[in-house]
Amino acid sequence: MPSRPKLLALDMDGTLLNSQKRISPRTIAALYGLAHSGVVITLSTGRGLAEIADYRDELSWLRYASLDGGALVYNLEAKRPIDALPIPDTLVLSCIRTGRREGVMVHMSTTTGSVVEHGYVERSDEFGVGIYQPMFDRRCERVNDIARYVQDHPCTVVKIDLFHLDSASRERTFGRLSVGSSLSLKRAEATSVECTPVGVNKATGLQKICELLDIGMGEVVAIGDADNDMDILGVVGTSVAMGNASERIRMACDVVVADCDHDGIVEAIERLF
Repeated sequence: MPSRPKLLALDMDGTLLNSQKRISPRTIAALYGLAHSGVVITLSTGRGLAEIADYRDELSWLRYASLDGGALVYNLEAKRPIDALPIPDTLVLSCIRTGRREGVMVHMSTTTGSVVEHGYVERSDEFGVGIYQPMFDRRCERVNDIARYVQDHPCTVVKIDLFHLDSASRERTFGRLSVGSSLSLKRAEATSVECTPVGVNKATGLQKICELLDIGMGEVVAIGDADNDMDILGVVGTSVAMGNASERIRMACDVVVADCDHDGIVEAIERLF
């Protein structure tokens, strides 16, 4: 009989969170029970520290998180980084310049929070991220000039989100950034390009946590829904796709469960643990 998995890695948006960006009471109860049975539960998300803050009370027992697409691995209990891989400032500034050709909303995650320019949060809906506006209002630092912020706060940016007005605009930016790029690029949300240091992804972030805890990747169950989860789903012992996952993700995974509005995580726990 296969041994019980030792670690459960969870994406957030479209996986842990339902379409209203909440965690259902049933999912919280199932995760709490699993954690207190000895299984390590980690977040593996593109969100940064500021963007997970609203859920810390519900997940107060959670200790480890791979944030910003793997660029910031964090001990939530100790409130300190385990590993942080900032993007070189020259690349951050180049990325901002490239995005501005398409009039993007630039959102940056740093080792301590998140930053956006004045005037953009109010336009979140135009950029396909209106559901995040309340969170941006609560959690983002607003600055007058985001490029100037980078110059004044060197070596702190771990992820850049370039939110576009439409998917065609995103593809143009993706193409420009792909040419000779030293960035790891992922399509995220409806119109976003997610930029992290080259060679960094959700799989590398999870690997750091597994090494720390002496857990093999084959002893991990990972659950996700989007293309930026593909790296992690391809290296764990058991990969799980949410019912709302893209066709590509569903085809790549070992197991498919219910969607994020119908407690797919609970189904995964009941089936695999």
